[in-house]
Amino acid sequence: MQQQQQQEMLKNLTNQQVVQYNKMRQDYAEIFRVYLDIEDERKEHTLVLDAVKNIDPKRRCWRLIGGVLVERQLEDVLKSLKESLELLEKTGQNYNTAMKQKEKELLDFELANNLRPQQNQQQQQQPVASSKTQGVLT
Repeated sequence: MQQQQQQEMLKNLTNQQVVQYNKMRQDYAEIFRVYLDIEDERKEHTLVLDAVKNIDPKRRCWRLIGGVLVERQLEDVLKSLKESLELLEKTGQNYNTAMKQKEKELLDFELANNLRPQQNQQQQQQPVASSKTQGVLT
């Protein structure tokens, strides 16, 4: 039902506006996908750091770098993991900012072209309906 409403609203737009809107949605989806990938990598780095933090720093360990298994001491690997984690956090923040900006652009476009008026009305009506049924036992 929601898709039908959106398709009806898109009929009122010109082809150029439809293409622009779809491009904006694709850009947002791509930014969001990359952001999720970065967050997954960050979580993996954090898990590894937590797992090896109590191990002797002089101990040998192996790390996969570009498809090659390299033997190093744990202290060397920890340094590079911490640097990678910091870089992932900064990159994640940048993508989060870009995602919020793209989301705002998308919302502004939708509001400017009346792509969401019925959806907003439905959201406003739902809390009212649910508050009427609270506290009623049957």
